Amino acid sequence: MKAQKLRDCQLYSGHAEPQFGPAQVAAPANGPRLPPTPQQLEDRKAAAAARTEWRLSVPMTYFENIRTTFEKEQLRISSYATSFGTSEAEIDRVFQMSKALGVETINGRVPEAITDLVAGAATKHQLRVGIQVSDVKLLEQQVRTSQFLRADPDTGDLTKAKVNALMFVQDHASNIVCIDLKDAVAGGGSVPFGEGEANLAQVLKLVDIQKLPITTYIDCDYPGTGNSPDEVGRCVSFVRSVVPTA
Repeated sequence: MKAQKLRDCQLYSGHAEPQFGPAQVAAPANGPRLPPTPQQLEDRKAAAAARTEWRLSVPMTYFENIRTTFEKEQLRISSYATSFGTSEAEIDRVFQMSKALGVETINGRVPEAITDLVAGAATKHQLRVGIQVSDVKLLEQQVRTSQFLRADPDTGDLTKAKVNALMFVQDHASNIVCIDLKDAVAGGGSVPFGEGEANLAQVLKLVDIQKLPITTYIDCDYPGTGNSPDEVGRCVSFVRSVVPTA
């Protein structure tokens, strides 16, 4: 990676797939997450069904064209953050879509009920899955089902849940494929890099000093004062103040 030029990125499926149903309004980064209303639950169910139908029919050239667009800007999509669905057919299509994007890793939540289906698809397609961590004990069970199932911890989300992010990385380093870098206050919300309790500097130094084969992604979701590129730039500056070679 040349200085001052990012090369790799993670693509979020919400930026690649069409919008199905009404747009969901995200909860404020530092505010409470309210439970969905019955109508919202129905809307989400309908949207999920429409998404499944689209996934099962969309040609892979759709995703190949996205890959080409990024490559023209000298950007490589190294991971795809998405949902898997619930059926074997849809999960398999998610892997096909991801391979068309040229990624190395699919990152997303893997509910216990679909663990075996995701593990089977990962083995079939020889593509790694970074499981977004919400239940540490479940994660430890899931990574034993396939060599392709690994962890994708979010330092901010762990911190919000009052889990020590640095200790988690230290304890599970051999099973981590990616880390989403986010700073936050324990039991609170997201904050600018370096101002929270996620131990970002120590996490970055650990990965760098031990030469761990882990990809770190900037996840900038705090309420900033500038536009998105400006805020991401500030995050990059923080990372490079800790690891100048990044």
